[in-house]
Amino acid sequence: METPLINSTPAAGFIGKSYNKHPHLFNQPLRLTEEELNNPILILNDFFQTYHLNETREVLWQWLTAVISSQSSISSEPLERSNHFYFYEKLEEVIEGAFVMKTNQPAAELNTTSKDSVNSIRPIHPETTAVAGEIFNKGKRLIEYVNDDPLFVIKEVFNPGKWSINYLKELVEIGLISEDDAYSDSDDRQNLVNFKDHLLLLVESLYIINLQRISDSAKKEWSLKVYTPHLLSEKQVANPTEVIVMFFEKYPMVYIMRELEDLLEAGISHTGPWKEEITCPWHVFDTYRNVLCLIKSAEQFLIKDFSTHSDSGE
Repeated sequence: METPLINSTPAAGFIGKSYNKHPHLFNQPLRLTEEELNNPILILNDFFQTYHLNETREVLWQWLTAVISSQSSISSEPLERSNHFYFYEKLEEVIEGAFVMKTNQPAAELNTTSKDSVNSIRPIHPETTAVAGEIFNKGKRLIEYVNDDPLFVIKEVFNPGKWSINYLKELVEIGLISEDDAYSDSDDRQNLVNFKDHLLLLVESLYIINLQRISDSAKKEWSLKVYTPHLLSEKQVANPTEVIVMFFEKYPMVYIMRELEDLLEAGISHTGPWKEEITCPWHVFDTYRNVLCLIKSAEQFLIKDFSTHSDSGE
C-alpha cells in the first residue's frame, strides 16, 4: 500500500476520476483541471446536463441506506450513523446550491469554454455531442402529485395490495426498541407514542375518506377485509375531516417532519429482530414515503376543502 503524501503540494500529479488515495492535510481541489479551476461553472454545467436533480437525490439516498444497513459498516455505531446522515444532508444542500448557481448563470456564461485547450488534462466536450432537444427526466414520484390531486395520492397509498396501516404501527415499534439517539430518552419515546396515536387517527380518517370514494362494491369490500377502521368514534367516522383539522392543530408541520425523519433514521439503522410486515430497511423507507404522502395529502386536502367552502360562501 502506498503511503499518503502528507506534505503534498499543488504540483502533485492527479489523473483519473476513480483515484481516491488523497493526500492528507491538503485542503485544495484535486480532481479539477486547470480549465475547471479557472471556470468552475463548467463543472456545474456538465454535471446537470448529465444528471437530473431528482435522480441525484435518489442516488445519494441509495448510497446512504446501503452504508447504514450494511452489517460490516463503520456506521454500526450510533455516532457514526448520525455523522453519515449529517454528511448526506449537507452534501444534498451543496448539490442544490450548485444547481441554483448554475440556474442563475446567464446563458452566455453557461456555454463558456476555453479557447486554449492544449494544456487541459481533460478534453473539452464539444457542443455537438448533445442531442438537440434531449431531456433527462424520470417519472414523477407519488408525492409529486400531492398538490394537484391529494385524493389520488391517498387512493394509491391505500391500495390493498401494496400497503396497510399495520406498517406504520410496526415502524413505531421498531423505533421504540432502536438504539438510535433520537429515541434514547424516555420522554422522546413517549412523544413518539403520543404522535403515533394521533397519526393513526389521521390515517384512519383518510382511509374512511378514500372508502367513501370507492364506487366498486367489490373493491370496497376487499379494502375492508384488509383493514377495518376501528379507532375512530362514530362521530369522527361521520366527520373524518374534523380529525384531520385536529391533527394539524396539535402538531405543526415542522415537528411532524422532524419526528418522521427521526423515525426513518431509527428504522433503517435497525439490525433486528424485524416484524411481520417490515422485514428490512427497504420496508422502513417505503413506509416512511407512504406516511409522508398521506400527511402531505391531508394538508393539501384541507387547503382545497377550505378554498372550496370559501368560494361557495359557506
